[in-house]
Amino acid sequence: MLDVILKPERDRSVRRRHPWVLSGAVERVEGASEPGAWARVVAAGGETLGFGHWSPVSQIRVRMLRLGETAPGDDWIAERIAAAVARRAGDPLLGDTDAVRLVNAEGDGLPGLVVDRYADLLVVRISTAGMHVRSKLVADALRRETGAAVAIERPDAAAARREGIAVQQGVLWGEPPAAPVEIRERERRYRVDVSAGQKTGFYLDQRDSRDLVQQLARGRRVLDLFSYTGGFAVAAAHGGAASIALVESSAEALAAAEQHLAPWHDTLPLRFARDDAFRFVRQDDHGYDLLVVDPPPLARRASDVAQASRAYKDVLLHALRRAAPGAYLLAFSCSHHVGPELFRKIAFGASLDAGRPLQVLRALGAPADHPVALDHPEGHYLSGLLLRA
Repeated sequence: MLDVILKPERDRSVRRRHPWVLSGAVERVEGASEPGAWARVVAAGGETLGFGHWSPVSQIRVRMLRLGETAPGDDWIAERIAAAVARRAGDPLLGDTDAVRLVNAEGDGLPGLVVDRYADLLVVRISTAGMHVRSKLVADALRRETGAAVAIERPDAAAARREGIAVQQGVLWGEPPAAPVEIRERERRYRVDVSAGQKTGFYLDQRDSRDLVQQLARGRRVLDLFSYTGGFAVAAAHGGAASIALVESSAEALAAAEQHLAPWHDTLPLRFARDDAFRFVRQDDHGYDLLVVDPPPLARRASDVAQASRAYKDVLLHALRRAAPGAYLLAFSCSHHVGPELFRKIAFGASLDAGRPLQVLRALGAPADHPVALDHPEGHYLSGLLLRA
């Protein structure tokens, strides 16, 4: 245990339960400052505010895990993992699927740890020094609480650089799958590449929006931009779409999408376009009744916001030009720096430039297995709108 003493009047965020202590708030450190060590966070006047994991090279020096004067031990982390897993098991909002996020970092009070379950396999991502040095404890707790047959660790190279820790990947227990893992999501089926796919293999955070697409798709011409492996397209096919066009720049992802849609190849007009979605939507001359615009993160840093805003507006503008009267449009930003308020303004600008008034029918976001702590607004990253032209 080391002591992290804050500068005078720099304790407000901790008192308001924010889980990050930034480097600029630290006056001095007393004790051996090993990366990942437990740190007692102390106000300038000597009051113990709470405890967290120390990260000497990151801009976030301490990630708080417990407030108050009672010091937690490593077994307390195992207890939090058990609680997070139990919440998913009893959550009525998460029924009828075998693919869920079991731990969502700060949202579950476990900063630096994300765990996704795909059927009987877990994918673990560790992104802080504190969780890095406790990776065995984490693995033991997950194995005990989930009973999963296999667990693998996927690397987060960018986070590892920020934290000054080694990039870790490999098998935590069990035999790694030789083929993609099949998951069930309502009546939909997907094959997930847990070793090389985006994020941990699949976009579990869009489950609720896939349900919505399935609900809206009947008889509609569907355009799925940035389709990846066809998550939304499969939902549209199940919903009875009249036709589906998928646009994806990755040949591997598009091939997986074709496989996912194989049951409809003979009964549903399908178009698979390997193309840049920004270019495709400018040049395409088809009309659509249901459009999904879900690009990858365009603003990974605050300095990217202006450029990202222009890109979001551009793709929405041209999507609106492809939208038939009365069409539904699901539009998303998965960048924390382009949050709900800014994204709505971007959509408004695209609407003005396209000459297409829009109705906002619903705000969209991540499902219940991706909770965001109210004390940690930075945890909110997925902002979406259901619009009607």
